[in-house]
Amino acid sequence: MIRRYKVEVSTDNSGWVTVRVPSIPDMHSEAHTREQALQFAANSVTSHLKSLAASGCDIPDSDTDAIVVDI
Repeated sequence: MIRRYKVEVSTDNSGWVTVRVPSIPDMHSEAHTREQALQFAANSVTSHLKSLAASGCDIPDSDTDAIVVDI
């Protein structure tokens, strides 16, 4: 199944890029580049959703076209 989630991307004063996923509380990633941070976020979301599915929990509905993960 494919899910799409809105992300919030910010860069701090030292250049670190942070990506947060509002639909999935406490899910975020950090990296030196935007591309890396988005890839790390996609990997984290995929892992988290696979874990939810394996334990029979509900998976948050898609909310946008920002990150696409296939679980």
